[in-house]
Amino acid sequence: MPGQKLVVAVSGGPDSMALLHALHSLRQELRLTLHGAHLDHQLRGEASQQDAEFVARTFLELGIESTIESGDVTGFQKANRLSLEEAAREVRYAFLANVSKQQEAAAIALGHTSNDQAESVLMHLIRGSGLTGLQGMRTVSKRNVGEEHAVLLRPLLNVSREETEAYCEVLNLSPRRDETNNHSNLTRNRVRTDLLPVLESYNPAIKQGLVRLARNASLDMDYMQQQISAVWNRVCTAKGGGMTIDLGVFQELHPALQRHLLRNAVFRVKGDLEDVEQNHVEDMVTLASGPVGKSLDLPGGVKFTVGYHEASLSKGGPALPPVHTFEGCHQILIPGETFVPGWKVGVGFSSAQEVVAQSDNAALLSSEALGDRVWVRSRRPGDRFQPLGMAHQKKLQDFMVDCKIPREQRDGVPLLMTPKGIAWVVGWRIAEWAKVGREEDSKLLVKFTLGD
Repeated sequence: MPGQKLVVAVSGGPDSMALLHALHSLRQELRLTLHGAHLDHQLRGEASQQDAEFVARTFLELGIESTIESGDVTGFQKANRLSLEEAAREVRYAFLANVSKQQEAAAIALGHTSNDQAESVLMHLIRGSGLTGLQGMRTVSKRNVGEEHAVLLRPLLNVSREETEAYCEVLNLSPRRDETNNHSNLTRNRVRTDLLPVLESYNPAIKQGLVRLARNASLDMDYMQQQISAVWNRVCTAKGGGMTIDLGVFQELHPALQRHLLRNAVFRVKGDLEDVEQNHVEDMVTLASGPVGKSLDLPGGVKFTVGYHEASLSKGGPALPPVHTFEGCHQILIPGETFVPGWKVGVGFSSAQEVVAQSDNAALLSSEALGDRVWVRSRRPGDRFQPLGMAHQKKLQDFMVDCKIPREQRDGVPLLMTPKGIAWVVGWRIAEWAKVGREEDSKLLVKFTLGD
């Protein structure tokens, strides 16, 4: 990145100190502008403060401007119910992304080495990762942190930890040592101190083998990304802060492409793939070919929900209609357009060819079953509903609980009504009796579009 500004993340340990001094020595040759960044995680008391002071002095001695702050990792951990490792990672990346934005930097340089790469790949293997996880870390990658977008640069991925320590020794540096790196309660530490030595007794070059595996997986993934790009616009559509997936086109894809496309979609909604494992992707694939209304909670507050012809990914809950309760009943024109609080309801006769245009807020219903009197209202105590595929009615309340519709959203879900009862719980499921039963039946395409 010649001629660019880089934010250099420095903890004070051998890896980040080697990175800082290497970039500093190259700054004129590559016309780099460096800005240092250090976050005190407040996890080791006085030792953490001494790390911050050490790093601040280093930046000053090198003539590098810097941002040094502290973060309440413990408070963040409790508030978000995360492990200590997860909380520290989230707080650290949020800090670095904010510094990068303030400095208008091209990227954030991180001191991860080939040892870190081997450990990451091994941890992903233990968790049952697929091809994506086997890539480990990329030399250049992107990460969304909240509203911020960050480019991560890892120049030392082909450099070993032994080499960074030797480099520091040659330069007469005295890096800080973090004693928590030896704590056995942290997964990465156990992999480093317990598991890797055992594997090295079988293959002394296991670390190099894991790094080579990551490199090969990255090449395969680059090819897969080309295939995903070729079909993306046919399958996926950004919708607010979420994503919709055309299930008809999705089912036509090769199973391998299906899984990688879903991971890409989760990445775009979540901002990263931290803690998203292969079992999550497999569960999404299973739901995508299953009954309507099923949903899956993914890491990071992302929800995957299956509709009639589309699946949706949303952050902070399912992509539900806004809460508009309906006083009384609102008669619907057939055919025609009717405006009800928060919605425009369009009803028209449909041919079989138009079915593909449906979405979660559109449904194809039998004209004969609905009759000529149709209205919209909110739920009422005692409502019963016969969901598609069921032989008998059930309480509407039980149906909404089964679909995991949040309590605060239930009064806002429109109900399409006829004298026979609930024909459609809008956005979720039609009634068994309202479905199109025969090819010769007249079909009504009912669409709910967000209005004022």
